[in-house]
Amino acid sequence: MEMLPKVSRTFAPTIRLLPNKLSQWVTVAYLLCRIADTIEDDVHLDKDEKQRLLQEYANIFTKGAKTHKENFLSGIQNIPEHSTDVSLAKNLDKVISVYQTFNTAVRKQISIWVVEMSLGMKKFAQERSKKKFQFLRSMKELDEYTYYVAGTVGHMLTSLFAHFSKKITPPIVKRLEQFSESFGKGLQLVNIIRDMKGDLRRGQSYIPDEILKKYRLNRQSIFKAEQHEQAEKLFNELIQTAVGHLDRALDYIITLPKEETRIRLFCLLPVCWAMQTLRIIQMNTLALLQSEKIKVSRKTIRIEFFKSLILIFSNRLTIRHYRKIRKNIRPEPLLQI
Repeated sequence: MEMLPKVSRTFAPTIRLLPNKLSQWVTVAYLLCRIADTIEDDVHLDKDEKQRLLQEYANIFTKGAKTHKENFLSGIQNIPEHSTDVSLAKNLDKVISVYQTFNTAVRKQISIWVVEMSLGMKKFAQERSKKKFQFLRSMKELDEYTYYVAGTVGHMLTSLFAHFSKKITPPIVKRLEQFSESFGKGLQLVNIIRDMKGDLRRGQSYIPDEILKKYRLNRQSIFKAEQHEQAEKLFNELIQTAVGHLDRALDYIITLPKEETRIRLFCLLPVCWAMQTLRIIQMNTLALLQSEKIKVSRKTIRIEFFKSLILIFSNRLTIRHYRKIRKNIRPEPLLQI
């Protein structure tokens, strides 16, 4: 619980809103996913080592042999402890010890998606050397990447919610599963858009070649002042893609039973914060291009929190509030003078 807020920007404040048992399941599930993400992202590992470690990590949950965990922990010992994410990975034993206290069904629901995520990240692992990086080529690849890193989380949450709550009946689960991927993908795309400049500074980029070529840009020219009109168009297309997923995330939220107010609140807050982030990015694209990132103000975060406490009891009010934010995200951005 102490580690969670150090490694999570979106979910840490909301996981604690869940009922105690469910909160513990989701916390452990999130941390296990975060460890896989840490390996995929780390700049000190080359591609082959990342792929080997991600396979060993998946094997911990599929084969259960103690050897796989020891191989994984041994393989990451030489990574400099330059972040809380690496510290988390090196303390895998502590997370696993809690995971093993869960009943068989919960462990299965978590492990299925941790394995799916890990093997997907293995596919997209990058070289340590920037010269050897292979960036995403198409919007289809971006969609596949966001499935592995975030769509899987949407599916995992759905299965944990359904196991926890008898009110989430099989017909409701079936409908939730239609929107689970988008719930995760939408939030991930917002992170990708917001963190674009910082990612590129580290030699990473999740903006596909296809969309750069469409707007006659590359990963350097996108941040040049003279290209800001083309950059705004590119950003806007990515924003509209994210909004499409967040629309389905709204469907996910209103499908959840109203009686499960804490689960609904857990899901609604990140979506509202994400929509507000997109609104601010679209209004201030030039500022994003010139600085590290744009953040939603603490005031806006608090306002959304208190509004959500009321909205979760009514689908009609929830939809109305979402549409009010959405209306401010224009299909075509105004050019800044």
